[in-house]
Amino acid sequence: MSALAPCVRRGECGSRVAVGTDCLLALLDEHSAGATFLCRSWVAGRHPESIRRILDAGHETASHGTDHRRLTELTSDEFRESVRASKIVLEDLAGKEVIGYRAPSFSIVPGREWALDIEVEEGYRCDSSLFRVRRGGYGYPGASRVPHAREKRSRAILELPPATVRRFGMTLPAAGGGYLRLVPLGLVRDALRQAEIAA
Repeated sequence: MSALAPCVRRGECGSRVAVGTDCLLALLDEHSAGATFLCRSWVAGRHPESIRRILDAGHETASHGTDHRRLTELTSDEFRESVRASKIVLEDLAGKEVIGYRAPSFSIVPGREWALDIEVEEGYRCDSSLFRVRRGGYGYPGASRVPHAREKRSRAILELPPATVRRFGMTLPAAGGGYLRLVPLGLVRDALRQAEIAA
């Protein structure tokens, strides 16, 4: 997670991917729920068995880039290489097309909309990066809170915005790995209910 990058270097801690994936798969199975797993190709290449277990359980994989570098740190060429390489690795493991993408740390910010054009050009059909939050370093404050098609150069891309919740006259984040671990469960439930009503 990029929020911890100043404190922990990659490889310093042991991987918890397999254990965490198996725990999540068991919970999803217990509740007969489906999920889309956002996978980095750097992780998928080191834990292909976890990706196979996700797919064998009937879940979907989507790209989360190569190495979780924020889009704000990448040139357009570096971003293209990341989304292209990630798609190839995940499709090789899945044996089927990967159509979804989410930018690390919701880093498609105002002024970086060119990333959506690159996603379309590289074969992605849906994106879940435009997070309607106002926070330093990431977020897209003017984004819609409901799924919608965004017209790009060659075709539309479906935008599936991460869940937010309206409280105290503000739009608060309630989705994404960090928020799911840190935000009170009641707030997350309210956000999901609001997302269902809005859709």
